[in-house]
Amino acid sequence: MSSGDLIRVLEVYGEIGYENLFITRIVCRLEDGREFILERVPFDIVLALKRMNGEVIDDDRERIVDVLLSMPEVRHILGRNLEKIVIDHLDHNTGVYSATAIFNDNGLIVKRKMVPSHAIFLAVLTNRPIYVKRELVDEQEELMNIDFEFPEYRYTEEEGEYDEEIGEDYPSGLDEYE
Repeated sequence: MSSGDLIRVLEVYGEIGYENLFITRIVCRLEDGREFILERVPFDIVLALKRMNGEVIDDDRERIVDVLLSMPEVRHILGRNLEKIVIDHLDHNTGVYSATAIFNDNGLIVKRKMVPSHAIFLAVLTNRPIYVKRELVDEQEELMNIDFEFPEYRYTEEEGEYDEEIGEDYPSGLDEYE
C-alpha cells in the first residue's frame, strides 16, 4: 500500500449521543478536510478519547483505559515500537472495520490486526500517527450521500387491520414468520 493510498488523521474525538438511541462514535478529521466516522464503538474508548481531549467526564469510576492514561511509563513502553495505525479494511458482510498496528523493532516489522477504536486509542495514547485507507473514506462518503427510503409503517389497534394509506395487511403475529 503506497502512501498515496492513505489519508492522515489530524484529529480524533469521541461523541456520545442520546437522541433516539444511545450512540457512541469516533470522528476522525482527515488531512483532506473530510471526516471518517466509526459508529457503535466501545463506550470506554469514547470516554477515554473525551478525557484525552480535556473534557470533564461526570463519572468517578475508572476503567482500564484510565489506568493506562495515568501511567506514563506504560505509555512509553506501548509506544516504543509502534510506528503507525492504518484503518485498512471493511468487511462488507458485517459492516465491521479493521485496523493494522505496525510495529518496528529494529527493522523487524510486525503487523497486528486490531479493532479500529482500540488501535486509535493506542495511537492517541502513544502520540503515533493514524491513517485511513483512501478507498474506505471514499466508500463511506458515497454511502453517506445515499438517500435511503424506508417504508412507513402504521400500527393499528387490531391485528391484521388493513391500512388504507399504505395498502398492505399487517401480520397478526410472529407465528406467520415461522
